[in-house]
Amino acid sequence: MSKQNNVNITHLDICLGDDYASIKTLNSEKSSFSNFILEKKLKTRSLSDFLDKILSEKNIYELNIENVNVHFDNDLFCLVPNELFEESQKKEYLKYITRISNDDFISHDSINEINVKNVFLPYVNVNNLLVEKFKEINYFHYNSSLLKKLFKLNNELQQKNCLYCIVSYKKFKIVAFNKGKLSFFNSFEYQNSSDILYYLLATCQNIKLNIDKVNLNYILNLKVDDLIENTKNFYSKFNVVYDSSLDKQDYIYS
Repeated sequence: MSKQNNVNITHLDICLGDDYASIKTLNSEKSSFSNFILEKKLKTRSLSDFLDKILSEKNIYELNIENVNVHFDNDLFCLVPNELFEESQKKEYLKYITRISNDDFISHDSINEINVKNVFLPYVNVNNLLVEKFKEINYFHYNSSLLKKLFKLNNELQQKNCLYCIVSYKKFKIVAFNKGKLSFFNSFEYQNSSDILYYLLATCQNIKLNIDKVNLNYILNLKVDDLIENTKNFYSKFNVVYDSSLDKQDYIYS
């Protein structure tokens, strides 16, 4: 089957972690979102086959694709302030996070909104697959795109004491801004709502945020049983600013 050669150009967005993939296609007629979750984490070498199978089954290769964006969602990254960043030192930034070999390709994103570079290891085998199929791609770290969106949201909300909790499959991230600057960022694994609240409370204690005054904002890429109900026991000021069950897509695509 040949690719469609009409004017209906489709834009492709991909988020890929070691235990999930999400795909969004958008053209002049419609948008479509699909999420694929794995029970067990895949080895990096298997991620390209995992993604290739998904793209084939969803008939993505048959579309008239233009503008491919892929976001790598992994823990192989380090946020470095612009004033401390040196291109030649990228391996040094990551050596305490993961083992780095001489052959590893290291990339970085510029998050100009908060004057930070995100140094990370992309999945090279995935990039090779996508370049082979689509010729040109744009790739980023998921957290770079996330922090850019949160910075914009933070300015819109104009809350003095603000905390964001981004909940996804098996993992969640906590982000805090102070006077327009990133003051905290970390990710955690969870099994239930109690785990999420435990780390939220611990974070507030560590960065000296009063739980009676802080504005807690949830971004729910996945709903967790009893999370909102249990949050009421600890936080008086909280809000769900994004709910994927309503929008039917990952926050990064919204």
